Amino acid sequence: MTTFLLLAALGWIAWHLLAFLAGGAWRLWQWARRPGMRQRYALAPHENAMLALAHPMAFARVEGGFADARLPVFTAGLAQSLRPALLHGLGLRADTADADLRSSFAAQWRNRWFRMDLDALRPQDAPRDALAFACARVAFATRTASILGWLDEATQWEILAHNAQRAGECFTGWEDYGRALARGRRQWVAHARADSLGTAFTEDDVRGWIAETDHPWRWLPWPGTPVAGAERPAQA
Repeated sequence: MTTFLLLAALGWIAWHLLAFLAGGAWRLWQWARRPGMRQRYALAPHENAMLALAHPMAFARVEGGFADARLPVFTAGLAQSLRPALLHGLGLRADTADADLRSSFAAQWRNRWFRMDLDALRPQDAPRDALAFACARVAFATRTASILGWLDEATQWEILAHNAQRAGECFTGWEDYGRALARGRRQWVAHARADSLGTAFTEDDVRGWIAETDHPWRWLPWPGTPVAGAERPAQA
């Protein structure tokens, strides 16, 4: 009996060790096969910052450009995989036609982007963490909808700018925002609320990202940070 328990314990340890090593190898391969971080953010600094609010989601879900061009082009396979998850996250029917989205989504989204996910809060949810989660999801949804052709470019940047403004006013910087985002996603999925577009990460992961030279949360300006050389308003 003792031998059996010992073998079972060793088997359990070996299985979990292999799973851990396999997961680490997968993440390493994902990092190695993608372009350098700085190449993935090739727009103006303030535009990059608007999009970097969704960086964990974009890095996990988008193979290729998200902020490397004014309007990247998704492969057919990527567009097909993102479409149903995005529609579900937006509370829209999975069979909604693209023509209907192109004609009506911009007006609908302009009037409800700021409520995304916040209407579904529970009394025990931490509001600040929930807001970080909402900011990330709005940035990802807005950019993805634009790339899929549901939003015109002007409306996209208008909503992204307003979303970045609220993030800039509520959080002190990338680390503060990222840690709140990790907690916000965790509290969201803890109550059986879906986040099929997102990915799990921890506050320790955020601290590691901030320490990486090429991570956008390390080198991009935080939304709301004055840009060097920018014109200042005249003093009264």
